[in-house]
Parts: sequence; C-alpha cells; structure tokens
Amino acid sequence: MENMIQLFKSIAPLTDADCESLMSICKTKSLEKGEHWIAINQKNHKIAFIEKGYLRKYYLKEDKEITDYFYFENDLSADLPSIIGNFLPQAGIIAMEKSELITFSYFDFIKLCSASPAIEHFYRLMIEQIFLRFYKRTESFILKTPLERYNDLMHQQARVFQKATQYHIASYLGISPQHLSRLRNENTSI
Repeated sequence: MENMIQLFKSIAPLTDADCESLMSICKTKSLEKGEHWIAINQKNHKIAFIEKGYLRKYYLKEDKEITDYFYFENDLSADLPSIIGNFLPQAGIIAMEKSELITFSYFDFIKLCSASPAIEHFYRLMIEQIFLRFYKRTESFILKTPLERYNDLMHQQARVFQKATQYHIASYLGISPQHLSRLRNENTSI
C-alpha cells in the first residue's frame, strides 16, 4: 500500500490520519491473466490501484474488442461513469497478466471525503487528471493522424509497446494491425 499512499500524497497533501483512513477501507485482490476486474454489464463500485501487473479496458462492438486504455503499475482503475451515473458498465477491464490490486469501495471513499477536506481535495484533483487524460484521448482522434497518435503513445506510454499485443495497440490507436506495422516501419526508417 506504500506505493498507493505515495501516489496519493504526490497528488495532494494528506496527513498521516488521512492515510490511515484510506488504508482502513482498502483490500487486496489478485487477478489471474484473463480474469476481469470489471465485467461488461456487471456492477462494480470499486476503485483499484494496480500494485503489480497490467489491465486493459475494452468495449465490445459487433463481437470485436476495441481497446480503450491500458492500466499499469501505480495507475488507478475503475469505471467511474457507471458508478457515478448508476448504470451498468459498458466496458470491461481485464488482467492481461497476473496482477495485484489494492481495492476500495467508491462509496466508502466518498464517506472519507465528507470527513476530510484533504481527501476531498485529493478526489477533486484525481478526477481532474482522469478527465484530462480522456479529453486528450478524444481530442487526438479528432485532431491527430494515426502516426501522431502512435508517436504520442510511444512517448507517453512506451511500456504499452513492451507488453500489449499488436492487435490491442492497433485497436487502441483506431487502426488496423497492418496499418500499425506500416507506421512502425515508417518510424524506424526516419
């Protein structure tokens, strides 16, 4: 839990008492490769901090998986829209390798926010960061070429290329695996 607390403290100043309150609502969970953290159409009101491993968020469209995000160590993972909006998740989040998570209930966390201005401040900053992450992803599909998205991914999350399959990377970039191969070849010849 030390890594999680350090991450939280890097986002907002938390007291030792705040950290103890946070740890009191946490549990550990192990996922085997291929096991879902969040299953499509199944409620999950929990947030996970990835201690070890990596997860992939995907949607199903016409029986085809479309990758939306990769979560690695020291990331937070949840389906906040379904929790906040009180509807079933439309996306799944699956372990792509054996993974260790620290989990806590969103609702228990919100109770802590009510009791601690510092935790409430952390929550606001965390939501802002998550919003910006997904805003930039949406903006990239509107304003950038596949090559620019590829280069951004290389610079911002290089470990994706070490861990994810070509199919999942291509899906994330909104291109075919063949197009991804061409982009890789073009990049190495520059």
